[in-house]
Amino acid sequence: MTENQSLNYRITNPDIPKCVILAAGASTRLRPFTDTIPKCLLKVGAKTLLERSIENVLASGITEIAIVVGYRAETIREFVKQWYSPLKIRFIFNPNYSHTNNAYSLLLARRFLEDADGRANKNFLLLDSDIFFSEKLLPVFLKQSYQDYSECGPGVSRQCHVAVRVTGEHNEEEIRVKVHEHGTIVQIGKNTSLAETYGESIGIELFSHKASTRLFAVLEERVRSGEGRNEFYEMTFQKMIEEGIVFKAIDVSMFPAVEIDTREDLQRAEILSLEL
Repeated sequence: MTENQSLNYRITNPDIPKCVILAAGASTRLRPFTDTIPKCLLKVGAKTLLERSIENVLASGITEIAIVVGYRAETIREFVKQWYSPLKIRFIFNPNYSHTNNAYSLLLARRFLEDADGRANKNFLLLDSDIFFSEKLLPVFLKQSYQDYSECGPGVSRQCHVAVRVTGEHNEEEIRVKVHEHGTIVQIGKNTSLAETYGESIGIELFSHKASTRLFAVLEERVRSGEGRNEFYEMTFQKMIEEGIVFKAIDVSMFPAVEIDTREDLQRAEILSLEL
């Protein structure tokens, strides 16, 4: 597949997933930059992180988008209203953003992904809102994910695909993955040892609709028990993996991508933006 072919790829019906973008956190590690604006509205190059994410999602043919907001929620609403008013972007408010984590925020998106009968009937793309990534990444990630669905056949329908940066150095701050043959993930999280790390999960996942049904069931179980209220959603992923649900790593190392948590991450993203 050539670079031009990857850019021209757009999903077609009936494969078009919905998209959930998580943007509720207060991002205290990036203060004072985030004292008055949420992290997703920080600019890298000429565009904000959220602007790049929405445009990259739209360019892939996805138009049903929900954003989970919390910290400075109205600022995000106003930004989207100003720049993307023709789109019907759903906003989901997490009133407990200050003392919950992204697993709780993700659980709040459940109804957006369900039909009138309370069943998930579409695949969905999950994005963290603090990722700087190339416009070329999503088309390749989505195409490889759907090719894998086709190759596995209709019997393997409870699957999730995870965008992974394989090349380069890895550190303790990352969400790391360990894989077995054929890229099947057996461990995901910050407790994966560096020696066994295949790569970094960059915060982009595609769930089949059957996998998403189990995802939200496990999220609810963990949140109701209390342990899931303040944890990363990868803890739920790990539980699903242990149940036998297939998570596959898709190597996206060829495209620039940075999850932004610190000033150093911002600086790296600024440098990479000059190459896009």
